[in-house]
Formats: sequence, C-alpha cells, structure tokens
Amino acid sequence: GVSGDYFDYRKLDDQWYVTIKCDASGHGVPAAIIMTVVATLFREYFNTWSFKKNGTQLNKLIEQVNDSIESLGLKGKFATMIICLINQQTGELYMCNAGDTLVHIFDSAEMKMKTLTLANAPTAGVFSSDLIAMRGGFKVEKGMLKHGDVLYLYTDGIEESTRRIRDPE
Repeated sequence: GVSGDYFDYRKLDDQWYVTIKCDASGHGVPAAIIMTVVATLFREYFNTWSFKKNGTQLNKLIEQVNDSIESLGLKGKFATMIICLINQQTGELYMCNAGDTLVHIFDSAEMKMKTLTLANAPTAGVFSSDLIAMRGGFKVEKGMLKHGDVLYLYTDGIEESTRRIRDPE
C-alpha cells in the first residue's frame, strides 16, 4: 500500500536547516500523488535556496504546493502541512502552515512539552492561492528555540500503522 504522509529535512548551509511535515487526506494512490507533488516541490525549492535570495518566505513554497494540488482536480483531496526553517546558530524558527496549526517543542529549561498554536490557514489544495490571499494568505511566523530544545513534528501515520498491527482487519 501507499500513503500520503511525508516528512523530510535537510541542511541548507552552515546556519540553516529546513523540515517539512505533510499529511495528504485519504489513502492509496490519490494520497500518494499529493505526497509526491509536495516532495518534488519541496526538494526543487530548497535545491536552489539561499537566505540572501529567498529569505524566510516559506509562504511562497506553500502557495506553489497549494496551487499544484488544487490543479490536480482530485475532488475532496487536500494536504495539511507545516514547513519550518531553523537557524541552528541563533535559534530562529520560521514556520508556515497549511491547515496544521500545532507545533510541539520540548522546552529544555523547563523540562516540559509546550504547544504553539499558529495562525489558522486553509489546507493545501482546496482553494487557489489567489482566494486564500484575499483572506490574509499563508503566514510565516517566527519563534525561538533555545539550546537543548527539541522540535517535534509528527503525523498520524505512526499511530495508524501501529493500530493496523494491533487491530488487524
């Protein structure tokens, strides 16, 4: 079987890392097609990324992904995602989401998990980015990670796969 859960990260230069978490709706081939589109656009965008050229405009990539999924015409199909750009030297964390508003960070100073709630944004693939822009668009939000903090990104794919093992059909 194929699925629509996707996670990736890469080191961009001596300061910056990027990560993405995406969960396409449904299962099977339509979800895998959406995931393939997301993975391809993510890799292409960051193959030529530089801070000087692109800065922290993660919303531009989310708009591109959104419009690509929307153009597929897969009725009722969409993807939730979050892309994070992390400066390992300063701790700057830039986040942009499409329907995925919760970010979990283990605060090493307080030794507890914290949850950030990002601005609401529609899921990718339902509306064109032009329509979304009329309602404020996809927003890039800034946070900070301190030395020792841990950013947790996960989808329901792990829970779903363990449930299938636990509760065979």
